[in-house]
Amino acid sequence: MRRIWFALIALFVILPTTAVSQEISTGAVKLKFGGRVQLQGATSSCDDFPVAADSKCVEQVPSTDLYLRRVRLTVSGEIGDNIDFKIEPDYNKIDKLGLKDAWGRFNFSNLAKLKAGHFKRPFDEFQLISSTQFPTVERAVLIRGLENFISPSLTAGTVLFNLSDRDIGLELSGATDNEMFSYWVGVFTGDSDLKFQDTNSEKQFVGRGQFGLDIGDMPLKFGVAAAATDEGYETEVAGLQTEYYYDFELFAHLGDFAGGPHVIGSYVFGDNPLQNVAGEPIDLAAGDEFASFQTWQLIGVWRFNSDFLGLEGIEPVFRVTYGDPNTDISDNGGWGYTPGLNVYFYKRNRLVLSWDFASWEESGIRGENSFKAQLQFHF
Repeated sequence: MRRIWFALIALFVILPTTAVSQEISTGAVKLKFGGRVQLQGATSSCDDFPVAADSKCVEQVPSTDLYLRRVRLTVSGEIGDNIDFKIEPDYNKIDKLGLKDAWGRFNFSNLAKLKAGHFKRPFDEFQLISSTQFPTVERAVLIRGLENFISPSLTAGTVLFNLSDRDIGLELSGATDNEMFSYWVGVFTGDSDLKFQDTNSEKQFVGRGQFGLDIGDMPLKFGVAAAATDEGYETEVAGLQTEYYYDFELFAHLGDFAGGPHVIGSYVFGDNPLQNVAGEPIDLAAGDEFASFQTWQLIGVWRFNSDFLGLEGIEPVFRVTYGDPNTDISDNGGWGYTPGLNVYFYKRNRLVLSWDFASWEESGIRGENSFKAQLQFHF
C-alpha cells in the first residue's frame, strides 16, 4: 500500500509539470496522460435536529463539509490508425479505487465507430458534458440530507432511473463528414454497478441523434434520445420476468465553452421505474403500471475572457430546473435554482461557485439550499 501511495504522489507531482508534453509514442501506440483533482466545500440547510416537520430533509447532516469530489488519472491513446481507448480510475474515496471510463473503440470510418467497455450512455445532454467543463459545481441540484430526486433536477432523475451515466455496453456511433448529423446507438447491461449482473437476459437499448449547424458565429446542436430499459421481477408461477420502461429526451445546446453566451437545455419524460401511478413503490408482479414523469433544465452562462489579475476569464451562471416524478399526482413537482460564478485561472483550472435552491409545489413545505465552492486542478 505504501508503494502505491508513493507512485500516486509521484504521478501528481510529475504530470502537472509536463502538461505541455503529456504524450508518449512507442511504435504504433500513442499514449496521453491527464487527470483532475476537485476539492469541494459545501453547506446544507438540512442541519436541524430534529428534522423539522415542514422539511423534506430525511436526516440531519453537518452544516458544512469539505471533501475530495473527484481525483482521477486518465490514460488515453491510439493503437495504429483505427483504434483508440481510454482508462480512467477514480481515487476520491482515498482508500478505495473506483472505475469510471474503461473502453476501446474501432474507427472503421467517420460514419461508423464501434465502442465497447464501460462508458457513458448517450442520454442526458448535461451528463455527457465533462465535469471539468460543466458550468455549475454539480450537474444536479444536490443538497446533502435530501434524497436524490426529492431535490428537483433533471440529471438527478436520469441517474436515479438508470438512464444516464456509465454502464457496460457496446455502442455504434458516427457522424457525417461535415458534422451536420451525428448518431449513437448502444446496448447496455442496464445496471451501472460493476459488482452486479443482470437477473435476466434482457438489456437496455439507448439511441441518440443530433443535428449541428452555425447561428452566426455560434454553434448550435439539437436532437433527440430514447431509452428502453428492462425491469426484472419474479412471480411464483412464471419465475423471472421482465417489463420494459421507455424514456425520451429533447435537447439543444447553443454556443460553446470558448467565450460569450452559452445556453444548454433539455426536456426528459417517460416512465418512472420506481413508482406506480398512485405514487407507491412499484410492484410489477402485482400488475402495477409505471408512473409517468417529466423534468427539464436550462442553464445559461456568459463568459468574459480577460487577463485581469492574470485570470483567463470570468463566467456568471444561472440554472433553472423542474422535476415531477409522478405526473398522475397533483402538486408533486419541485423547482431548482442555481446562481453561480466561474473564475478561470488557466484553461480548465478554475474556481466554481454555485448556490443551489430547491422548492416544492406541495404546500406547507419549506425550501432547502446548499452553497458549494469547488477548486479544480486539471492537467
